[in-house]
Amino acid sequence: SLNPSFVQARYYLAQVYLTLGRVQRAREELDAALAQVPGHPQFLALLGEAERHLGHPQRSIELNQQALQVDPSFAQARYYSGLALLDLGRRDEAIRELERVAQSGPELAEVYLSLGGAYLDAGRVDEALGALRHGNRIDPARPDIRIRLARAYRSKGLLDEADEQLKLAESARSIALASFVFEQAESDLYLEQGLVKLQQRRLDAAAEAFKKVLDRDTNNGPANRFIAEVYLLQGLYTLASAHATRAEKLGFPLPEDKRKLLQEKLHSKKTGRQK
Repeated sequence: SLNPSFVQARYYLAQVYLTLGRVQRAREELDAALAQVPGHPQFLALLGEAERHLGHPQRSIELNQQALQVDPSFAQARYYSGLALLDLGRRDEAIRELERVAQSGPELAEVYLSLGGAYLDAGRVDEALGALRHGNRIDPARPDIRIRLARAYRSKGLLDEADEQLKLAESARSIALASFVFEQAESDLYLEQGLVKLQQRRLDAAAEAFKKVLDRDTNNGPANRFIAEVYLLQGLYTLASAHATRAEKLGFPLPEDKRKLLQEKLHSKKTGRQK
């Protein structure tokens, strides 16, 4: 208000808006800044990240590439580019970009969180564990890193280690209860808890965890799918069918063998009632 041409204030204001999820306001501030300093790499990179949050990953890549043309060593632009490539499903390219950031950029926990998640999705579990452990050493208070570590341990069948990471992530509630990071991570925490309990065949505990996810978002596809599996194992076939139907509509269908088993159980229940 005192000095509309003070572009650094617009940059930091845009950062705050982005953290708060007010992405359109962030873009407005960055557009105003770039009108005064065209081609500034910091502003281009952050605008690219805003575009990614608005659902425009290709535009994000274009803006971050512009920033890298000005400053090829600008790690933030390369990191944002990697995130946009992940959004586009170009995982191998994203991993290469994120690895370059990890090798040459500053030690930032979110870089290792993103890289570890990309490794996990690629089935490179040992590399994921290495990246996520490194991120956890940088910032042990971040619950989202511990949740992803739990997923990596679960992928290797190390359920006790996964359970321990989830307990540590939940204990971060006292530190990060009001933080944006914890709000984003909370559903992931309960979903991962449910998956660990399901593998341990602790069905009541698994159902309780998945219900916590669905209390926050009834249209969470994975939670609907996995609670359907729990109810199928518990013999609650009507409940299982309701959640399986919703999960399928959301793009997360039951595996074929479980779908057929559920249909058989429902059919048997129906014919038994008729008799």
